[in-house]
Amino acid sequence: MKIESQKLENHETKISVEVSAEEFEPLKIQAARKIAGQAKIAGFRPGKAPYDIIRRNYGDQAIAQEALDILLEKQYEQILKEASIEPGGMGRLDKIDQVAPPVFSIIVPLAPSVNLNSYRDIREEYNEPELSDTEVKEAIEELMRPFAVAEPIDAPAADGHTAYVLIKAEIEDSEAESGSKELIKEMPYEFIIGQDTEKENSWPFAGFTKELLGKEAGQIVTTEYVYPDDTPIESMRGKKAVFTTNIQSIKKLVFPAEDLEFTKNYGEYESFEAFSEDVKVRLLNQKKRLYEEEYIEKILSKIVAQSDIEFNLETLEQEVNDMVDELKHRLSHQNLDLETYFKLKKTDMEKFLNEEIRPNAENQLKRRLAIEKFASEEKVQINFDKFKEVVTSLEKTASNDLQSAKTKKDRAAITNQITTSAMNQTYSDAIFERMISIAKGENPSIESDEQPTEKIDEGSLVNSNETIIPEEPKESSDEK
Repeated sequence: MKIESQKLENHETKISVEVSAEEFEPLKIQAARKIAGQAKIAGFRPGKAPYDIIRRNYGDQAIAQEALDILLEKQYEQILKEASIEPGGMGRLDKIDQVAPPVFSIIVPLAPSVNLNSYRDIREEYNEPELSDTEVKEAIEELMRPFAVAEPIDAPAADGHTAYVLIKAEIEDSEAESGSKELIKEMPYEFIIGQDTEKENSWPFAGFTKELLGKEAGQIVTTEYVYPDDTPIESMRGKKAVFTTNIQSIKKLVFPAEDLEFTKNYGEYESFEAFSEDVKVRLLNQKKRLYEEEYIEKILSKIVAQSDIEFNLETLEQEVNDMVDELKHRLSHQNLDLETYFKLKKTDMEKFLNEEIRPNAENQLKRRLAIEKFASEEKVQINFDKFKEVVTSLEKTASNDLQSAKTKKDRAAITNQITTSAMNQTYSDAIFERMISIAKGENPSIESDEQPTEKIDEGSLVNSNETIIPEEPKESSDEK
């Protein structure tokens, strides 16, 4: 069998195959037997008709075609092996120039190839995250806030105070006789002074409470605001609104005392100082984790940018399909479907795939392939001590599910999920810790005799977001 291969675009290879008459003859005999086993020929039991009878009844062309099918079915892997091809998907028949003896070609998508080039030379400045006393104080205040009591004060409003108001508003309307129309019917509202700085989440607009600073109960504050051109509601873009705010009262949050009576809401501590130290440690770990996530993204971007990464269109389309399926799954939890989602975004499937999904899928695919290759090149192994720690932590989180499981099968499923999650988390941690070490210039050695203990699906690697709160506040006896 003569085999030649030719590299094509889109990371595919064309394999041309020429089979000699001598090699094809045994396959023709197998084909005749197969036809005989499926046919009813007078005077012969199924499968017993001689070769010449099969030829006479069905013809050489039918036998040759069946023989070619047998060749492709049984010797496809051998053809790939002789052509030194690592497939990335199922091949497809390209052209049949001759059936007997066969001369044909097949197109085979290649497995993704990744060359990270000089990835060990990549460097990124690493600044060890630090905490200020102010950050710790603010974090503790946030933990105290649910237990704080609002008390009226006879003083001007300041940052952190709560203003209880009646608010109404009108907006410009050229069609109205008065030149304006009602935007907000008078309604009661509470504003925490200085906490409306986020543009997306602040009502009625970011920075509104600055107008209330220094004001006292009984005062009426008039505020004018022109909505910018990027305001989500088109009818309000560029329009001026006038807000009338009648301040009813000003209250100040009185936080609980810094003692063990408060800290017991979050667990058992020897002192308030021990609680503060615990919060500080958790907050620093959270800050470090967020910093390292950003740091890893910078490193990955550099690795991907300098690497030679090739994959075929089928591999990319599979990534696209997976992302669409994931989107459908997320939308289902919001009682939405794709059609409704496209209407809300004012787009359609083709535009959405080309402008959003496919570029993201390509970036995600390159990222994952780079991570897989990095783990292979660095011979990353799981640290089983850390693995056990993660398993223990996940078991505590899932303790209620384990206790409520009705059958051994249900418990086994939860346990398997815990093990898989722990394995993936531990493996991803090991990969990214090594990536950080290289980027910091620490030049860790590669142990040539080490191999990853178990193959992990890098597609499932995720970053966890741990709260800084030691534990959830305990319910009071009245809430139970």
